[in-house]
Amino acid sequence: MELLCVPGAGGSARAFRPWVAALAPELTVRPLNLPGRGRDTPVSSLVEAATRLMARIPADEPYALAGHSMGALIAYELARQVCAEGTLAPPEFLVVVAARPPHLSSGAAVTGLLDAEDDEFLDGLVALGFADRAARNSPMRALFVPTLREDLRLLAGYQRVRAEPVPVDLLAWHGLADPSTSEAVTAEWAGYTSAGFAAAAFDGGHSFPFDRTAEVAERLRAHLNVH
Repeated sequence: MELLCVPGAGGSARAFRPWVAALAPELTVRPLNLPGRGRDTPVSSLVEAATRLMARIPADEPYALAGHSMGALIAYELARQVCAEGTLAPPEFLVVVAARPPHLSSGAAVTGLLDAEDDEFLDGLVALGFADRAARNSPMRALFVPTLREDLRLLAGYQRVRAEPVPVDLLAWHGLADPSTSEAVTAEWAGYTSAGFAAAAFDGGHSFPFDRTAEVAERLRAHLNVH
């Protein structure tokens, strides 16, 4: 089974490289880059990003979806579109990681930061739990800050106030030290599935899925063994 993984704002497919070896051979991890990067035609919304990613779904093989932070919203939108159109098989399950559900999206929280000077922008993201404090002094920040801003503009423009359940098992995970999520907020994802739902907490902050790969792999294998 392929596990298609969608990175968060400012991230790339490289973020999921640790998952590739950790989840083999049960799952073939296929990290995806967000549409609209580099020379690719820009996207205007998270929904459009999901639409573009539909071309990456295998037509004749079982697959599952996973997304981190903003990528979790795109993964949900991708599952929603697949189920609504009915031309492709739905995913076996959907994993949303370190993400608030659509009706509680972090878009409003980042809107006021989008046009701030770089230091204020990064300090605001650190306060929200979306960035590490080291990002402020990173020699690479001139390269990643513009991309991060553009991705967060998509998040700021994302609105879905009504839960639209998908007939797909949904796993919702959060980090215990992540100020952007909580047990109560993560539990709200239950309204987005008409199938099975399971929430779980992990030690760590917003980036826990990449800091605690072994625990993530163990949790996914446990889900596969039950189902």
